[in-house]
Amino acid sequence: MSYTIKFPVFLCLLLVLAKGAMAQNVSYETVNFSIPKTIFFGGERVWIASQATQGDFPAESKIIYAELVNRYNESVAIAKMSLEEGRSFNFLQLPLNLPSDNYLLRVFSRVSPYQNLEEGLVQQFITVFNRTVPPTVVAKRTSVPLSQEPNGITLSQDVNSAGSTLVITLPKDVEITEVSVSSVNPFLTDLGKISSARVYESIEKHSLIPELFGHVIEAKLEDAAVDTTQLYYLSLHGEKSALFTDRPDAEGTLFFDTGGMKNWKYLVAQADGNGSLLDFGIISPAPVTHYKSNFTFPELVISPEDQEYLNELLKGGQVEGYFVNEFEATLFPVVTGFVEDRTYLLDDYTRFETVEIVVKEYIQEISAKTIKKKKEFRSLDEVLGTSFDSNPLMLIDALPIFDSDLLASFDPKEFKSLDVLTRTFFLNEEKFPGVMSFSSYKNDFGGFPIPSNGIYLDYEGIQPKVVSAGSLFDAPTQDKNIMDWRTVLFWSAIPETAPISNSIEINIPETKGNFQVTVKTKTAQGESKEYLRNFQVK
Repeated sequence: MSYTIKFPVFLCLLLVLAKGAMAQNVSYETVNFSIPKTIFFGGERVWIASQATQGDFPAESKIIYAELVNRYNESVAIAKMSLEEGRSFNFLQLPLNLPSDNYLLRVFSRVSPYQNLEEGLVQQFITVFNRTVPPTVVAKRTSVPLSQEPNGITLSQDVNSAGSTLVITLPKDVEITEVSVSSVNPFLTDLGKISSARVYESIEKHSLIPELFGHVIEAKLEDAAVDTTQLYYLSLHGEKSALFTDRPDAEGTLFFDTGGMKNWKYLVAQADGNGSLLDFGIISPAPVTHYKSNFTFPELVISPEDQEYLNELLKGGQVEGYFVNEFEATLFPVVTGFVEDRTYLLDDYTRFETVEIVVKEYIQEISAKTIKKKKEFRSLDEVLGTSFDSNPLMLIDALPIFDSDLLASFDPKEFKSLDVLTRTFFLNEEKFPGVMSFSSYKNDFGGFPIPSNGIYLDYEGIQPKVVSAGSLFDAPTQDKNIMDWRTVLFWSAIPETAPISNSIEINIPETKGNFQVTVKTKTAQGESKEYLRNFQVK
């Protein structure tokens, strides 16, 4: 179990420095991204290659965000992705319950939209289908014209069948920056990046929150009379757990800097002593923007003749997890603020039916006492050679526990270990009279109830790093006995992909329908140009 010390004073200093840097006109962060296709079914992953720069250098931010916004300006999904040297390769998981519609996918860092809206908030449309919430059905849909004219891209054959090999010859005398081969999206004409000037009327002001080490969780108290002395706890839980604390500023804002903590699934917020959290709320890291009155989402409609193609795309989305190589997650070290003096592995001892009996029978550093008809614990203070006179910091999987009476009577059968600290523990400005920290087998509090005023919130952590993606969209090998229903056949933005040559060989899948070759280039004068060519798989 690891606990991270957060330094709110240091974070405030960073905020001041960020504002000062803006005043001195230093380079602002700009972002960009690409995706291999624009048509999906709910539950699929939107793979994203993104980058953040600051002038000619990688951005200082360590996190970049991908967010999905609907036509009503509501955020429906968000992913937090690590930046390494200003680059990221990861994905946004589409919720299964999204209604069929066109959505705006946008990418940003924590500070970039406020520094420069045009270059710090980049977006494009994608289409998402849901079998149970279909779009409008019309008798005849206006088809999106397909690019068939020779334009620098040549194909080895015009009609392709599953299992064959297609050779794609790319344009010459230009610098090729990216190539993708994927299923055509015949339901969307606006396929490229969309200027923020076209989309947004305004963006709500917000203090710059530089994320130089990791994700910063922002919270807000809505009570007009903010008690700046009130201590708040935030614990993150997943494969590992971590505890953070802060006090609100005069405006009721709190910042919990998660630092090296990466992977978690949910958080629990508490006020000291199990105080009320009725006015406490978590603030999304996404900017709050307002659409222009003349900006409209394209309407998604289908016709009966689209059914066969949609069935092909659905098969590809459903089997994606079987025929692509899954990413491998690496465990990131967590800065530890709590170093135990002794650890008790509870299976090494007789299992007793309450925490109180366990402590009395063999936990030498902790004593259990009855004070005013309530059970309390006291830790030894080995520094002064005496005992503390109040409860230690009591934790279960990094969750602070304030009811010592309830903990004393709880059955610890699902607790794996107990870590004990027998000296004053400093967490930010707080001093605690020792620590007794239980860890459960499943990191689920061992069945102990979350305190009554605590807030449980699904709040995903940083996406695990994709450490091996070179064969992400390769055809499945014969020994896997899996149908080749890929909808992305090639994408040069994948890490570990070989340098782009002027000739690419593609294995044709069993997904029938139209595919598009997209080639992005840059001329010697620095101008960007895009080449498109379609082919059909029968």
